[in-house]
Order: sequence, then structure tokens, then C-alpha cells
Amino acid sequence: MPAHKLVLDEVFEQPYKLFAIHSSVEEYKLAYLLNKHLNLKLARTPKDIDLHKGSENAFFAHFYFEDLQKYCTYHLVSNVAREEGMSGSGGDSLFFGEQLAVKKSFLLPEFKQVDYLVKIEDELDAVSEKMLTARIMEIPQVSTAYAIDLDRVKSKENLIFE
Repeated sequence: MPAHKLVLDEVFEQPYKLFAIHSSVEEYKLAYLLNKHLNLKLARTPKDIDLHKGSENAFFAHFYFEDLQKYCTYHLVSNVAREEGMSGSGGDSLFFGEQLAVKKSFLLPEFKQVDYLVKIEDELDAVSEKMLTARIMEIPQVSTAYAIDLDRVKSKENLIFE
């Protein structure tokens, strides 16, 4: 009896919009400012986003809000994870012994300049990209904000927050 093989050609993705935010404030402060200016209720999730790369783990702060009236969910995620650790230096270094080193990991490595990402899962297309970008830009602590073209995102699997 011949074996039957089923091939899934299309991956069914939930529609979402992705925004980049450049800001030097801490993630909890940005969540507060977005809540204040956009009338949201972003709250930190009990678990951060854990990204495994080889033997290393990077943890990214994750804030979440589900808008039941507009049938959409908001995710605020830090794009940069900083981990402090000790690094040994070689004999040709000015300083001998171990030194404190900060290692950076990125949720979306193709957007290393971006500090924070806002992902909006919006099935009914109730959120206007232009209006949301304009409202985020009104926040004085935000340097710039813009919508990201999803075709430019290479590591889309990092944006699955379940």
C-alpha cells in the first residue's frame, strides 16, 4: 500500500501590525507612557520572552493588553536584552583578570537600532497605523516611531508570544 504524504503549502498567520519605537527610557516607563497617551492598559506578563540561541538565553520584557472592544491585542516588547557577565581578558590587554562585560541580544536582529516593538494583533483592522504612529510620536520621551513592513522581517518566529 503506497504511503500518502500531505504537504501544507500555506502557513495561516494571524494578521498583525508591527511598530518600531526608538526611546531611551526603561520598558516599564514606556509602558506607562503608552498607557497614558493611547488609553491602553499594558501590564507586564509574569514570564518574559525567552529566546534560545545555542547555549545562551536572552530574556525580553513583555507587556500585554487585550482590547475587548476593538477585538485586538497589544504587545510591547523590548528588542534589546542586556546581560551582564564576567569576561576574562588575555595577557595582551591593558587590564588583567576578569572584567564586567555587557552582552546584547536582539529579538529582531535585522532591526538592531530599534529599542522597542509594538505588535498589534488586529483581525478587524480597527487600529489605524498613521493615527497610532502620530499618537506615539506625541510622547516627548520617544525619539521616533514608525510602522515596520512585515516583508522586511526575517525572524518572524521570534514574534510568536504564546
